[in-house]
Amino acid sequence: MAILNYDAQHWRDALGIAEGCEPTALILEGTWWRETATQARLSKLNNVAELAFPEMFVGDSNGVRIAYCCAYGAARAVEPAHVFGQLGTKLMIQLGTCGSLDPNAGTGVVALPVECQACDGVSQYYGAGEKVMTDPDLVSAAERALSQRGIPSQRTRHLTWPSLFAQSDEMCAEWAREGIASIDMETSAVVAVGDRFGARTFSLLTVWDQLFEGRTFNDPLPPESAEALKRSNDAVFDVALEIALGAAGR
Repeated sequence: MAILNYDAQHWRDALGIAEGCEPTALILEGTWWRETATQARLSKLNNVAELAFPEMFVGDSNGVRIAYCCAYGAARAVEPAHVFGQLGTKLMIQLGTCGSLDPNAGTGVVALPVECQACDGVSQYYGAGEKVMTDPDLVSAAERALSQRGIPSQRTRHLTWPSLFAQSDEMCAEWAREGIASIDMETSAVVAVGDRFGARTFSLLTVWDQLFEGRTFNDPLPPESAEALKRSNDAVFDVALEIALGAAGR
């Protein structure tokens, strides 16, 4: 049987999760710094265990079961999203950093994608069209939670692209003319999987690259920008947990 046609019981057996113990929320994060990110995020959870599939973890936050996986790029991110979506997890949250095409969005601003152009190379196989939409109520909740923490945020028209490296100056200029404000490598694919399996989705992406001026992650940040990046990157996980607890009625 093709993997797309597996049922929930198959994934329970494969992961060793008993029926009724499925996570309430899946938090995904796209980063090269997998080990550092995983250690930091799991330190916020209790009763952490790695599942039978490597780098897929579950833990508790105030009694709510949370799954976490550091998955870089759309092709990898759809795998845990698919597994937990088929298990019945109804909330998927994408974390990470992004490139900005908006001169008004400085480093450390958290982009909240609303409309996502699905150019990731995977979404169409989950039934997505040219664009997908995140959950508006969850975007509003994230906006409020970030504001309470003093973290600036921006709702964006967003693009998910297959490669961080395959982005030329000409392409960035064209995307800016089209009104694209932020770019990552996972969000639209996770939204497409969520839509297929009936999960609510949203994304919290800390601005790093200033693509409108040609600055990428290879360029050093001044100390104040580096601190803003770290502060926002730390905050987004706390916001994700807060919204997951709210979705569970806690």
